[in-house]
Amino acid sequence: MKENDVLKNKNNLKQENKRLNGWVIGLAVSTAVLGATTIGLGVGYGLSNSLSFSYKNDLESTYQSSLHDLVDNVNNAEIKMSKVLASSTPSYQKKTLLEVSQNARTASSNISLLPFSQNDMQENVKMINQISGYTSTLSEKLAQGGALSESELDTLGDIHQNLVTMKAELNKIIRKVSNGYSIVDNSMKFDTDGNLFTKDFAGIHDVDVDYPTMIYDGPFSDSVVNSEIKGLKGNKVSKEEAMQKAEASFKNLASIEFEGETNGRFETYNFRAKNSDEEMMYIQVSKMGGHILTVSGAGNGDKTQSIDKAKAKELALEFVEKNGIQNGEVVWTDTVADQTYFNIAPTQKGVVLYPDLVKVKVDMTSGTVVGYDATTYFTNHVTRSLPTAQGSISDAETKIPSRFSVVGRRTVLAPLDYNREVLCYEFEASYNEATYYFYVNAVTGEEENILKVIETDDGNLLL
Repeated sequence: MKENDVLKNKNNLKQENKRLNGWVIGLAVSTAVLGATTIGLGVGYGLSNSLSFSYKNDLESTYQSSLHDLVDNVNNAEIKMSKVLASSTPSYQKKTLLEVSQNARTASSNISLLPFSQNDMQENVKMINQISGYTSTLSEKLAQGGALSESELDTLGDIHQNLVTMKAELNKIIRKVSNGYSIVDNSMKFDTDGNLFTKDFAGIHDVDVDYPTMIYDGPFSDSVVNSEIKGLKGNKVSKEEAMQKAEASFKNLASIEFEGETNGRFETYNFRAKNSDEEMMYIQVSKMGGHILTVSGAGNGDKTQSIDKAKAKELALEFVEKNGIQNGEVVWTDTVADQTYFNIAPTQKGVVLYPDLVKVKVDMTSGTVVGYDATTYFTNHVTRSLPTAQGSISDAETKIPSRFSVVGRRTVLAPLDYNREVLCYEFEASYNEATYYFYVNAVTGEEENILKVIETDDGNLLL
């Protein structure tokens, strides 16, 4: 985006913020107003209303700033990718691919700060993370003296087309914002497919890209084995019971308001809440059983970090256990800015159940859970009749080529092709400063899968 256009858009946004009005759902009126005289109530109402206007303007400004940052990063990534495709010089390709990776990584952080319906953005976030990981990998290959193959150039061409599509859709939304579109208002309007702000991004993910098999968000992070929902238990709960469940799941909830219902694949009651650290969250509670399904929040990263990763891990495990996921084990962690993300899998008789992963986001500045996704768990989770392993884990380890150094091993239930759940021995191994996962069938002894970990400066693996 040109500098003049950016300045023009920012001026338009300032004018738009002055026109914003109305209430923000979830703000609590001060208890000091209670018991006041009629005049006192009027003054209190006016003050609260004014504070609501101010808060809404601030929130709108924050969202629009994140949106503009997202647009800038996608625009820059698209331009740089076109330069990679036009270049035949490895040193220039290496430098530019690394810049694309950094733009994509920052774009992913921008998305996390916007009020999307979480489930509907999974494909878009996954796509952006894959772009970051893949371009970083190719940059490293070039740095080691390699060259881009024809198939890699074809993949980069598909990625470029995806970025062109994303760029066009994002610039449509920027034009709407400049003409009075409110992110706050549209994020609080829902239909069966999520909030309206999210629906405006429906055209972002368009071109399918055949990426190599790699880990971008932890092992089997988006596995959905069952087409039907098998994990939801219990009777249908009321809106009031669902709200009580949401309140009980957070130690420092300051306010919560009902926002509507979703009647899609999961039927949920939806709430907008704020905790005592001024962190806004969108909470979905299943109508069946009253289970916390998702929590979406950006956190409040304007303070000094107050907890370390060990404490964040403890909080994440406590949260999933409190919400019914027993015997959870952290299988992957990633830190971006002031938030740490955990993939947690339940275990059964010591076997890690990868198909039943849950994800938790902890704000390191406030020491609170501000993100949670248990949709995969509640889709897949049942008590399994696990097969008996026919060979030992030591025997299976002989399948790993001797040039690899095995640094971790465990027994897992892995979701593989054709919707199979396979009892495997998992080996974490290193070679040439890269990390790989090998999966050997614990019943047949056959090698089932190999995954390569894509690591960035913002991520690391926890086993």
